[in-house]
Amino acid sequence: MAWDKMYSGLHVNVIRTGPRGGAPILFIHAVSLDLTWWDHQFAAYGMDHDLVAFDLPGHGASPRLDGSYTFDALATVTANVITALDTGSAHVVGISVGGMIAQTLALVRPDLVRSLTLVATLCTLTDPVREAMRERARVARADGMAAIVSPTLERWFPASFRARRPDVLDRAAKIVLRHDPAVYAEMWEMIADLDLEARIPTIACPTLVVAGAQDVNAPVAAGQKIADRIPGASLHVLPGVGHFPPLEAPHAFNERLRVHLEGNRSRCPTGNFDPLRSIARPR
Repeated sequence: MAWDKMYSGLHVNVIRTGPRGGAPILFIHAVSLDLTWWDHQFAAYGMDHDLVAFDLPGHGASPRLDGSYTFDALATVTANVITALDTGSAHVVGISVGGMIAQTLALVRPDLVRSLTLVATLCTLTDPVREAMRERARVARADGMAAIVSPTLERWFPASFRARRPDVLDRAAKIVLRHDPAVYAEMWEMIADLDLEARIPTIACPTLVVAGAQDVNAPVAAGQKIADRIPGASLHVLPGVGHFPPLEAPHAFNERLRVHLEGNRSRCPTGNFDPLRSIARPR
């Protein structure tokens, strides 16, 4: 089922599929992409669990934010989506900037987050990386998305994957080219100010961190930093994988997500963690 719904004055494009009952799994995508990039997860889990994904503001079919792009604003959008589901809370899975939004949500609205799965993401940045992200924004504003595509694909995917999956590169290039350069720039300016390291030790929900061994955007050390700072969190590294584990290694990622959700029922702060009772095993 796909639907548009007004959340606090903002139209957000949402898809929801699978049987109702228990806490849904909510997926948050990366910069310049959209909800369709979770298709491997919807194919694996959609027959057996309540799945939800949405286009971030200014991405896919969702219009841009009325105000400035901030992590608090995007966490509010995400909170409004979860509230509209009328399930109380959700298992939140976020990749790249989606993982940063998920961390922020768990900090400001812990009541809405049953568990976290943080994929290829960061909690803080070095000063040189912050400046590189601001430069990325400047390039988009000055030269448009055509100047962004090639370096983006090189950062996202290892050379071996690029050689093996030209179809994915073509799909990624097309969606990046369609993206609004102003939104892209604002997103990267927001990311350049990321600073959650001192705050995330207060996150109490079961947390899995997933990193690709070949990810140059969010390297394993960045994932380890998050796992070290969130109490009880674990890090899972996927060998040979870059910035998109759910796409590059869907079977391995889906299985690890299943284990995470099924294995932490006793740690759920709400006391009524609802595991994936009959989730489809990756095929």
